[in-house]
Amino acid sequence: NEVGYRLLGAFLAIVIMVCLILTAMTIRDKILSQQFNKMMQVVYQFSSKHGMQVEDIIVEGNRRTAYEELVQALNLSDNESILGVDIAKLQSQIEQLTWVRRCVVRRSFFPNNILVNIEERQVKAIWQYEGRFYPVDSEGNVIEVEDYEPDAPILFLSGDGAPHHLEALLKVLDTDRELAARVKGAMFVSGRRWNLVLDYPNGVIVKLPEQNFDKAYQKIAFLEKRYGIFKRKLTSVDLRYDNKMVIELKDSADGLMLKR
Repeated sequence: NEVGYRLLGAFLAIVIMVCLILTAMTIRDKILSQQFNKMMQVVYQFSSKHGMQVEDIIVEGNRRTAYEELVQALNLSDNESILGVDIAKLQSQIEQLTWVRRCVVRRSFFPNNILVNIEERQVKAIWQYEGRFYPVDSEGNVIEVEDYEPDAPILFLSGDGAPHHLEALLKVLDTDRELAARVKGAMFVSGRRWNLVLDYPNGVIVKLPEQNFDKAYQKIAFLEKRYGIFKRKLTSVDLRYDNKMVIELKDSADGLMLKR
């Protein structure tokens, strides 16, 4: 028993000693880090006073992001040392801006400039929600801006949750770009499936199924290429059924049911 107590005491003493050593090392590292940071601040101040301050900020790729907004996000002080600039921090600050998808920040010497290369979000659709219109990028992110004017005709979205499913829809539409060019609107119905609005004279609505809607889209694209079905007097094509396709004719209460 006495031997056991001695071993236990020795073990506890070793544990306490290790804890004290680790604590002392932590305090030392913290003090050294603080001293190092103070020393680097002196270096940065010295370099800034001797011609190594940031002279200019050069930005590329900003089409919708104002230069003034970028400068404000960078938040560089007057006579900021080019050596003391935290590149990762600047990059993170810029990527918080509304239109910025990603960016790369670099520094150059002689001249001492901050170089910012921006990739902005690409708007793929306009989403109508609660009486407002929001641009949506290709990844389904809603861009919170007050006003947006599209540069060209663009896909119009409606329905709760539509932006979150836009990326999958775009991949399907991309399988037949000729038909996709005629898709002017997409309604996300009951949080489950899409209705497509085509810009043919009759304003055809294509009702896609919840499951395998990619195959349904390719099927209707094939029928349009082979038979030109949208050139006929159709108002809607219902593809929600496994073994049939229901076509509604213009100025007619009767629909046409076709077996697949």
